[in-house]
Amino acid sequence: MFALRTQRTRLLCTAAVAGIAALMFLLALTPGISFTEDLGRHLLLGRIICEQRAVPKTNLLTYTHADYPFVNHHWLSEVFFYQVHRAIGLNGMILLKAALMTAALLAALLAAPPRRGWPIYWVAGILSAVILAYRAHVRPEIFSFLGVGLYLYCIERIRDGARWPRAVMLAYGWFWANAHIYFLFGIGMAGAFVLERWMNDPSRRARLRELGWLAAFFALAALNPNGIRGLLYPLRIFANYGMEITENASPLQYWRTVVNPMLLALPWLSLIALASLAACRRGRRQASANAIIVTAALLLSWTMARNTPLLALSVLPLLGICLGSRVTDDRPQPAMRWGLLVALLPLILNVWLVAKVVDGSYHRVFPSPIAPTPFGLDREERYLAIRELKARGLRGPVFSDYNIGSLVEYNLHPEFGGYVDNRPEAFPASFWRAEYLPALGLGAIWEQVAEKRGINSIIVSLTGVKESYVRELLRRPEWVLVHFDFLCAAWLRDAEQNRDAIAMNRVDASAIASFEKDLSDRIDRLPRESLARRHVEADRIVYELYALVCLDEAPRAWPHIWRLHELYPDYQVVHELMRVSAPPEQVEAVKEVLARRARWPVAAKQVLDWGRVLESE
Repeated sequence: MFALRTQRTRLLCTAAVAGIAALMFLLALTPGISFTEDLGRHLLLGRIICEQRAVPKTNLLTYTHADYPFVNHHWLSEVFFYQVHRAIGLNGMILLKAALMTAALLAALLAAPPRRGWPIYWVAGILSAVILAYRAHVRPEIFSFLGVGLYLYCIERIRDGARWPRAVMLAYGWFWANAHIYFLFGIGMAGAFVLERWMNDPSRRARLRELGWLAAFFALAALNPNGIRGLLYPLRIFANYGMEITENASPLQYWRTVVNPMLLALPWLSLIALASLAACRRGRRQASANAIIVTAALLLSWTMARNTPLLALSVLPLLGICLGSRVTDDRPQPAMRWGLLVALLPLILNVWLVAKVVDGSYHRVFPSPIAPTPFGLDREERYLAIRELKARGLRGPVFSDYNIGSLVEYNLHPEFGGYVDNRPEAFPASFWRAEYLPALGLGAIWEQVAEKRGINSIIVSLTGVKESYVRELLRRPEWVLVHFDFLCAAWLRDAEQNRDAIAMNRVDASAIASFEKDLSDRIDRLPRESLARRHVEADRIVYELYALVCLDEAPRAWPHIWRLHELYPDYQVVHELMRVSAPPEQVEAVKEVLARRARWPVAAKQVLDWGRVLESE
């Protein structure tokens, strides 16, 4: 009988870990928002660091504040990204990112696997994968995810009596301190473990040994281009933030306007964390480090949404310990009645989520601004249109918005610096408040900024500035539209030095008609696209339709929006486009779609959109 229970436990263990790992890999196999926001700047800085053999200490990529002091707390990630990008390209980076995120989750899962209660552990793993997927972008933070998972695994191996994990943690600690700002959380994890060892071994020699090990973490973390300043920088990074960052808001703030998979999973995983903490208090001093780590992660997650992966990883070993992991509980375990039957529930959930990710529904049913990005691979060339414009005569100084600033720098450097990028700490807080944000209003301050900076061209992301900004510029004869695509629009000042470039690039009626024809053909080809690219291509088409709406070409966009709706009836962004582009004779049809799809909680954004429609009537 014991042998049968052991075999059943192994079966559940293998099925759970394999299912969660498969889900995590698929969720992470997405371009994310990497190239539209940060990745271009990371690749550019990585190249500069490799070429100059030095880490820049100022904001050298912009012409507005090129000499402003900047502590680059992820320079080693940038070097890594640059070298990987050179070797295997963007899709190779996407695959590597998915592998690293899966490895991070696997390390946390296997740190202290339970001997009983596998269905609960399985569900917790699924929730953790969903929360981690919220940050599935090629960004330096993936090394923090890997570090948290690795540290949790190493702590358990040290408890087993192994010595090698201490050296591994120290080595990764140095890398982490130069790869991402969350390295301080890693030092805190080591500190929590040292505190636990002090509690369990009060001898002076043991305490001095543990204290020396912890001191080594601080010493290695100080081995960065900025020394002690770099070590302490995470504690004061927000002192100079002049911009509100979406991901820095708390989950409770997001709940007011939007629901996404992370927000749906977070309360449940938080309840599991609280239950585990309560159980841990009953005589499990050997897990006190995990309790401290989970408590800190829980507080950080509900303070700032970007911290939620810390909880997703750290809760799993504590739950495993509370369920009687092989590491901490060698007592005979009672038989779990109906174990395989109960395990079918998380298995079904696991398979359903995998199917929804591959099908694309997982992406389509959740709204902006923080939504899952589409499953599949990408084409880097679609992010290089600005570079082609430069080759066809676009000249600076360039005004760019926060969202697309890093991509502008990636495409225009070194010939032209950027106006701004998405590093609030790399600019004076007064710049954001007194210049940048007022300039987006296109009023008197914009005119002052344009004259002061000598603005010759404008490149802005469409989702960043929205329809009103684009249409206002189209009404101004001094600015000529020379480019638009799924991501951005570009204008040149109507001046003598730009005559040839304007003649070569001007967006006229024939250019818009050609754009629409290409869009129509690609919608026709969508069902025949490979699975690896179909949903990414559909996402691009959606935002190209939005580009037409921004250009006040809703009549052109409408037939294609409706066709895309017929292909994907659950595509929420398409529903939003329908609401703002429907001709008068189609308004009632759109109302029917909105009313039918406005379901709480999955379609929270549509509930609000439908509410606005009802309110207007």
